[in-house]
Amino acid sequence: MVRRVIAGAVLAGTAALAVAGCGSEEKKEPPEVAWAGKLCGISAQLPSMKVPELRAADALTSKKSLVKLLADVSQRMRTFETEMQKLGAPPVEGGEKLYKDAMTNLMQTRSTVSTASLRLEKADVKNEKSLQKAVAQMGDAFGKFQTYQGPEQDFGKNAELKAAFAKAPSCKDGAA
Repeated sequence: MVRRVIAGAVLAGTAALAVAGCGSEEKKEPPEVAWAGKLCGISAQLPSMKVPELRAADALTSKKSLVKLLADVSQRMRTFETEMQKLGAPPVEGGEKLYKDAMTNLMQTRSTVSTASLRLEKADVKNEKSLQKAVAQMGDAFGKFQTYQGPEQDFGKNAELKAAFAKAPSCKDGAA
């Protein structure tokens, strides 16, 4: 009887190892690729923005449209910040520093856009000097926003992450 119990235990153990072995054949992506894919997924989930139509004849309406656009850009960046904070630092050597640098760049760019939005909102469309100053600041904000390529630019300084962005399926469209 002891032989049957031992034989049963050996068979059960062998079956368990065989099943566990089958599961390990699945190819898991490396953690840095999974992380990069999640970061790109954040961008993919953000709603697209509509660029307003501006009318020179109606400065007040055009100003309101630009203020809304800047506010939308700022909100989009704030949402990205929040989601990136949930994701955390990438699982690579030096990941914490890369993460801090990326967050700093993202927050500074958002702050520039937010400030330009607030100043444009306060600008008096009937006061040409006030309006020109606000529009110039808005131009600077858009310049900074356009040259900032997003966190992938910061994380791409790390060779492992650069390769991870290239491998992650959700990054194939340049989402991050």
